[in-house]
Amino acid sequence: MFRKISPFFLIGLLVITGCGEEDEMEAETLEPSPLPVSASVAVSDTLFEVISATGRVSSTRTQPLTAQIQGEVVQAPAFEGEEFSQGAVVFRVASGQHAANLSAANSQYRNAEAVYQFEIDNYRGQVTDEVRRMLRETTGLEAAAANLSSARVQYGNSAVSAGFNGVISELNAREGMTVYPGSSLGTLVDPWSLQVEVDLDERQLALCSPGLKAFVTIPSLNDTVLAGEVRSVSPVIDPGFRSGSVVVTVPHVPDLRPGATARAEIVFAEHPGSLVVPEQAVLFRDNRAVVFVVLDGRADWRYVTLGASGRGMVALMDNVSEGETVITGGHYSLAHDAPVAVVN
Repeated sequence: MFRKISPFFLIGLLVITGCGEEDEMEAETLEPSPLPVSASVAVSDTLFEVISATGRVSSTRTQPLTAQIQGEVVQAPAFEGEEFSQGAVVFRVASGQHAANLSAANSQYRNAEAVYQFEIDNYRGQVTDEVRRMLRETTGLEAAAANLSSARVQYGNSAVSAGFNGVISELNAREGMTVYPGSSLGTLVDPWSLQVEVDLDERQLALCSPGLKAFVTIPSLNDTVLAGEVRSVSPVIDPGFRSGSVVVTVPHVPDLRPGATARAEIVFAEHPGSLVVPEQAVLFRDNRAVVFVVLDGRADWRYVTLGASGRGMVALMDNVSEGETVITGGHYSLAHDAPVAVVN
């Protein structure tokens, strides 16, 4: 026995079924959410090809300060970093024997000079240059003058002076210490005239020459970048390491000290007017270089030909125009025509 089905029930069932089909169709056509990416604009600029190396900051001028005589240090800097002007006495070493020698040499010279003058005044005949030389020898004045000069040098060696404006470093001697000839007292450095020394292999060294431009990054100063210049290139390659040194001069900036780590980028070629993008924009698919360009909110896959690269930038030779936005991050698994949102 069959129960009658109400026509209103059938109509409702059809309506519900139809709504379900529409929801499924809407779900199928729903646009996926844009993928967040970082991006950069392709610009025309000068591209620098560089040689990169890490080295140390050093002073262009240093002066080892050493004792010339034996004695007691009676004058010394109070602390490392103390400034001294050129010619100023940095250390003084007292030696009673040298002072006594100087006093005796002075007395000997004055006595010999008096005898010499007496002989000149009482000489019978014409006083020629030859006569004067003879009398200087016979009166002992020549020997006394040489002895006085030597005593003055020895006594003068008690003072160790600054050869240029600088600051004291590696302070090894204090007042009251006894030192000997050759003892290291300290080092004078010029902290206002700085350079960076790096080692390069022989192939890199062949690309360097004095006068080349350089960019120097100082990690200890929040990656401050300084403009420098190659001052010298080692003329000899170390046979053990197959390398040589390059010196780059840099300007003085506050808090930059000798000994600091520095990253040098030496420019060996310049390419003005290059269309450049960050190196991280380039991916490789099937051994071909690819970039994604943001076009109408979507990732446009483009094969490109690469040019020179340097300092984190690379030149593109085709398929990208100046002013277009290329994706630099979040694109490793990106597909062509995928919706993207730039979130730099």
